[in-house]
This record gives sequence, C-alpha cells and structure tokens, in this order.
Amino acid sequence: MLLLLLLTVPDVAAENNVKNEKVSCDGLLFHDVYYDREILVENLGRPYNLVVHKQTGMLLFSHTVQNGTEIDFEILACHFNKEPKQCDIIGGIPGGYAIAYDSANDDIYFGGHDGIYKYNFFTKSAEFFDERGKSIWGLFIRKNFYYIEYPTQKLYVYQNDDFVKVAEAVNIEIDNFFVSKASDIYFANKTALYKVESVGRRTVVLSDEVMVRQIADDKYGDIYICGTDGIYLEDKPFNRIKRIAEIDHAFGITFDGNDNAIYANRNTIYRLLPSNTTGTCYNEN
Repeated sequence: MLLLLLLTVPDVAAENNVKNEKVSCDGLLFHDVYYDREILVENLGRPYNLVVHKQTGMLLFSHTVQNGTEIDFEILACHFNKEPKQCDIIGGIPGGYAIAYDSANDDIYFGGHDGIYKYNFFTKSAEFFDERGKSIWGLFIRKNFYYIEYPTQKLYVYQNDDFVKVAEAVNIEIDNFFVSKASDIYFANKTALYKVESVGRRTVVLSDEVMVRQIADDKYGDIYICGTDGIYLEDKPFNRIKRIAEIDHAFGITFDGNDNAIYANRNTIYRLLPSNTTGTCYNEN
C-alpha cells in the first residue's frame, strides 16, 4: 500500500518548479501580436536590402565590410532550408549593395559600384548585365525594371532595350522606390515618404518624419516601411503610416515564403515566429 501511495502522489516540487520556471520574453511585439525571434544571421555590419527568393528560401542582403581603410559593401546569400545552413558571398560585384527579385521570371539582379549584375543559379555567381560604369543605389522590378543611380539619386526605367530617366522624376532625388501589387508607387527621400496613387495619379505625403530604409509588402499586398526606429504599416484609409514594431536601429524588412516577417537591426537578422508565450510576454514588451 505504501508503495502504491508513493507511485500515485503527485510530485509537488516538480510542479512548482514548472510553474516558477522563468519564461524568456525576448521576442517582439509586431502589429499587437507577440512573436518569438529566431536569429538567422548575426555579427553583421548594417544589413540592408533584405530579399527572399521564395522558391528556395534563400535570403539575400547587403552589409557593410571593411575594405582597407574604407567602408564598402558586399552581398550575401544565406540558405536556411537545407543543411548545412550557411551564408555565401556573391562575388564579382564591386561594392555590391542593391538587390531586386524579378518574381515573374524568377531572376535576381544586383547593383554595385560598376553597374547591374544578374545572378546565375547554376554557378551561384553574378554575371554582368548592364549599365557599366554606373553606381547603383537601388533596384526594383515589378512589370518594369527600375534602378536608382548614385550619387545623383535619379530614377531610371528599362524601355526599348535601354535604361532612361523616368520623366516624372527628373527633378526628384529618390532613395527608396517601390511599386505595389495594386500599381501604387511609393518613394522616399530625405524630405518625406510619398505615395503616387494608381488611380488618378495623385501624390500624397505618408510621412515627413520617418527616415526610410526599406519598403516591402507581404503576400496580401500590405505595405511595410522599415524606418530607423522600427517597422511601419501603411494605414490606407488615412494616407499615413503607423508604427507596428519598435526596433532600435532597424535596417530592413522582408517576408519569407510562409509570410513570416524577417527584419534586421544594425548587426543581426531575425525571423518572427508564432509564440507559445504570447499571454505571458505580451505585457512585458
């Protein structure tokens, strides 16, 4: 009988230990939902221009590196959906900085100090494409192929087998450029973040306070803006943006094939994943 009692009496000490176990709440509140943070890459130098190749899960981004006595850029390709997980430098792009994914044709392009390059999936290297001698600040592809030249910050578009300046933007400096699935145009410079509506072509100011580092969309077409102090979401009915995540020194935002948000601060790239401790951690963040 004593043995039976010993076997059936609950381990009160063990239960108390479980209850008293400290829950780690080092995730992030993103759009009023608490998420765990998965570290994808760390010990980086200011990761910019986050892009995910949805078919392979490959994450591409640029970051700063020391080149002698000067700071330069290089582009990394990181593979997380296969073993071993690793990041490789995309060679052959002097000062590799800009990245664009042409999802319609499944092509990836890069920009650096000396023109535009195209990614070769077989050799896993970059091959020269166009605009030799041009320093490329930004790339974007959706229906049309755009690039931003540095240091003029002028916007070009590919037309009739050549890149030409976008007529509507000749007198505008552009640091970030994006076209939504609904064909609305977003661009940012040191003055403000603007939106050119697809219907009526009206230009509105979404914010004149946020310093924009990247513009991205999720699978639903919602527009996200990475500012220096966090992630913002377009609040469409009011022609404004609202901050949905506070991040010190944010540098980039994108989404993976499962629509999980991926963001960067000044030295680490994280993926946000659903959390089992939402109730406990919500009020601690």
